[in-house]
Amino acid sequence: MRSFNLTVVAPEKTLFDGPVSYCCFETPEGKMGIKANHEPFLVVLKNHAPFLYRETDGTENTIYPLNATAVFKNNSCSVILSGTEQRQ
Repeated sequence: MRSFNLTVVAPEKTLFDGPVSYCCFETPEGKMGIKANHEPFLVVLKNHAPFLYRETDGTENTIYPLNATAVFKNNSCSVILSGTEQRQ
């Protein structure tokens, strides 16, 4: 399975850092899904919209970012956010 590295960081801690097979998120312009070897990009994420990522073992996780930016380059995605919304 092809994968890329995903790092999700908030001011207080790193929320995730590891290989994933897929992630999906929403920008002000619409939804975006990425897989390994995606074209480079820099986007602002839509507040409170789900950010889903699938680890290489198939585990799916969702966070709800606040004030976040994502960049994809050299088969690596970094998401920097000011916080997350807690949902149950």
